[in-house]
Amino acid sequence: MYHAEQLSHRFAELRVFANDIKYIILFYVLGDFLTTLHALNYGVEENGFLVIIIAEFGIWSMLLLKMVFLSIVYWNYQVLNDPSTKWTTMIWDFSRKGIALVGLFLVVNNLMVIFMQNSLIQVLGLITI
Repeated sequence: MYHAEQLSHRFAELRVFANDIKYIILFYVLGDFLTTLHALNYGVEENGFLVIIIAEFGIWSMLLLKMVFLSIVYWNYQVLNDPSTKWTTMIWDFSRKGIALVGLFLVVNNLMVIFMQNSLIQVLGLITI
């Protein structure tokens, strides 16, 4: 019985975590992956590391890297999930919102490549290609 209770508690904790990172999953994982998959038909990947990984192992390796990243986010969640200290809660909130915003930026950038054949990074003049 003890193991069943532990397992039940672990699943409840994972549900809370998944709810906490729903925007990371939506934008950074799914949104970025799907729009990158589609945008590769219109342009090239600008991240040199991803270019090598995708060329060597295929586009699905990008999704695997995102799953590894989510495991790091989960570890971060576990370390910072201490309600007795306010600063750890603030760091966790800043981290998850920051990652979700990066994901949103990547999705918008990829959508611009798809529909305008120009990336948001190029439009903002952050890099010159």
